Amino acid sequence: MRGCVEFPMALAALLTLLTGITVKASGEYCHGWHDAQGSWRDGFQCPERFDSADAIICCGKCELRYCCSSSEARLDQGTCDNDKQAQDTGGANNKEDANAGA
Repeated sequence: MRGCVEFPMALAALLTLLTGITVKASGEYCHGWHDAQGSWRDGFQCPERFDSADAIICCGKCELRYCCSSSEARLDQGTCDNDKQAQDTGGANNKEDANAGA
């Protein structure tokens, strides 16, 4: 009977360990942003394919983001105000302008 209790506990410990490894390996997500010229740059998951495996932290400045392994260089993306992509408003004026040429 004791073996039945130990197996689920060992399985739970193994799954917890594997989950921790997976989360650590996936790294941070660098959100999309507008660069210094105003162009939209898509976000990306760290590390990118050309980064070293330990470059799991989003670093840099709000205008230029990259993956690195230094926690001291970590970008606090919550302080950035250039990470909202402009949305097409699709207002009534746009529909009227499109229909005017028909």
